[in-house]
Amino acid sequence: MAAFHIPEHVHESSGPHGGTVLLDARTGQWYAMNGTARALWSAWRESGDFDAGVRTVAARFPPALGERVRADAGQLAETLLQRGLVSAEPSSDGSEPRRRRHPVRRAGRRFSAAPRRDRTGATAALVVALCLLRLPFGVTVRVVAALTSRCPRPATYAQAEQALAAVRRGARRYPGRVACLELSLAATVRLALAGLGARWCLGSADDPYRFHAWIEAEGRPVTSPSEGELTGFRKVLSV
Repeated sequence: MAAFHIPEHVHESSGPHGGTVLLDARTGQWYAMNGTARALWSAWRESGDFDAGVRTVAARFPPALGERVRADAGQLAETLLQRGLVSAEPSSDGSEPRRRRHPVRRAGRRFSAAPRRDRTGATAALVVALCLLRLPFGVTVRVVAALTSRCPRPATYAQAEQALAAVRRGARRYPGRVACLELSLAATVRLALAGLGARWCLGSADDPYRFHAWIEAEGRPVTSPSEGELTGFRKVLSV
């Protein structure tokens, strides 16, 4: 375990109380780490080396606890490796891999406000979203990125708000589970079908750990009146 690297599918967000949340974009699985695990994770991310990271963290504790820190670090490393949250492949230069950035949207069609067409589009978008969420999460993310990158124009806040409201109305007739993940993805798809791009976002909050999904337009989160503001939530993934 000499060389440690963080794969591109792992997204992280550190909280104000010392913990860190990781999101595996391949599976949609969230992981929460305490302060010590966060310190080890940060040291490995900076050094790219298992032993160097352990020495950095162990130096913060009394010498008598050095072996305990190393044992805990070994257990943490094994867990991260097993879950694909780090890789231990050799690196020639020890550099950290660059994270991919999704393409920027360019410019398109008008978003229809006709009620019947809006209902039909919202229902179709909800069906597409529910099907996408049955796929491996990494595939879902890539499909959404491909859809939104082809949108010729970014959605306005009002258009995104309208799409989310239409999807919520359509979801009332669906007998299964429809929560923030399904609604936000369906609204993103609804806008994409009209040639309008919006950001699909996933984030977390602390004390206790909570996870949420929403859309953004014009740089602002779009929420329903029942959700209110996203106070305390930090964006971890934006597609």
